[in-house]
Parts: sequence; C-alpha cells; structure tokens
Amino acid sequence: MLKQHLPHLFDDDPNLRARADSLAARTFELVTFLTDVMGVDKVPARYEGGPLTYHDACSGLRELGIREQPRRLLEAMGAVVTELPDADVCCGFGGTFCVKYPDISVRMASDKVRHIVATGAETLVAGDLGCLLNMAGRLQREGHRIKVRHVAEVLAGMTGHVPPIGESRQ
Repeated sequence: MLKQHLPHLFDDDPNLRARADSLAARTFELVTFLTDVMGVDKVPARYEGGPLTYHDACSGLRELGIREQPRRLLEAMGAVVTELPDADVCCGFGGTFCVKYPDISVRMASDKVRHIVATGAETLVAGDLGCLLNMAGRLQREGHRIKVRHVAEVLAGMTGHVPPIGESRQ
C-alpha cells in the first residue's frame, strides 16, 4: 500500500504527492530490504523444522516482484523449500474479497490447502499476514496439522518455541 498505492491518493495535491513519493521510495517489504537493499545472503539462524513450502502473496508477487528473495534466505538457513503447485494463485483472502465473496474465497483457500498438503511440507511460510491467517484457519478447519509461520519468524529462528498461528500459548 505505502509503496504502490499511497502516492496516487494525492495525485491532486503536488505537495502531498511529493511527500508520499518520498515515503514510498524509502519503504520496503522485509525480505526485499534484506536481500536487495542490504545484500543479506547468509542467515545466522538454522532451520531444522522439516520441509516447508512458501506461499507468494498476490501483492508481493505481482506488485513488488517478490518471489526468489524469501526462497534464497530460507535456503541459506538450511531449509528445504518444496515448491507449492500453483504458487502464483491467490489464497482467497484479498483484503475485502473474502468478505464480499465468501463462497469463492473458501473454495480458493481450500484449493490452496490441497496444494500445501500435496507438497508434504510440515510448515507453510509466507510474508503476508492476511494470507497466513486465511490459510491457517482453513488448514485447521480441514484438520491438517501443518504449522504456519511468517517468514520473519523463520528468519529469526523463532520456529521452535512460538505456537503456530491459531494456537494458544498454553
């Protein structure tokens, strides 16, 4: 939003548009900041959580060009990343899409879950919290025990003691 859409909200005000453009130019998604800006190619944490699969969020993939960056970082920490069939297909969350079109959204999420399960991965990783919440809920409702993690959790080595999304900290 900040990088791609915020500046256009101020198309009719040159002063605010310039400020929004300046903010957008200094705004980065986490993995692109690490890889493309900071040049990170080694991660001090090690991933030992079994095979994982990565979900590409629609906006990250289509608007920001995020695809290889998270995979490179995950593999650099020892993760075995199994590609998700139809990885470029939306999970069905899409902001208000899931509210406006719940039946379609559920079907899309169920299709995505079927593909996640087919990978044999023990963990689903993504960089978009909306996608993660949507898929974690669908995985849980369909009875799958696949862990769901944000890429930041994995990169920080927080996979062993943080409960999966949707589970309590008991």
